Amino acid sequence: MTENTEPRRLTREELAAAHGYNTATLQRLWAAREQNGHPPGRRVGRTLTWDAAEFEAWDRKRQSTITGAEFARLLGHKDHGWVSRAAAVPPPGFPEPVAWANAAERRGPQWDRAAAQAYADTRPPTETLRGAGAGRRTGARQGTTYINDPRLTAARKIIAEQPDESIATHTHRLNEEIPGTSPSVWRRIILTARDQDQDQE
Repeated sequence: MTENTEPRRLTREELAAAHGYNTATLQRLWAAREQNGHPPGRRVGRTLTWDAAEFEAWDRKRQSTITGAEFARLLGHKDHGWVSRAAAVPPPGFPEPVAWANAAERRGPQWDRAAAQAYADTRPPTETLRGAGAGRRTGARQGTTYINDPRLTAARKIIAEQPDESIATHTHRLNEEIPGTSPSVWRRIILTARDQDQDQE
């Protein structure tokens, strides 16, 4: 008896059930397949089907990437204009896009989510902003890190409330308030907050 080596194929309804989508979302993704790289379909009889393994691999990769708007939110920007400029003229350490919504015209850059988060946590001082085509912000001291970052605001508040505590204690308090940041990054934020406080005295 010959073993069947044909890949498993699923209908749109079966894909929706297997991956937690509704069929309207899958129809939208299929309609935009030239931009998003959706795997090709094949008709079995009158029904359109997709290779189950191929779709799963594509979907996993798609969910591991973020858009410019999502990247901007990680960086604390209200819009993604800075991120779009950085994609064209990358400052030091800025991650390369891993995909494009329109690859032919290099429009709609997308980034690996983990790489974007790592950059957001370790981004260099404000020289980065100028590297992406933005000028120095009024009142911003050259070399200051984490401008407009809510973590810097939180650090300055805790330092004002407990000025004699150690960096380790401040880090512990801040990590309870805003979890998810490494101790080394908190240390840089705390040092920046202390430095700014000294500038304002």
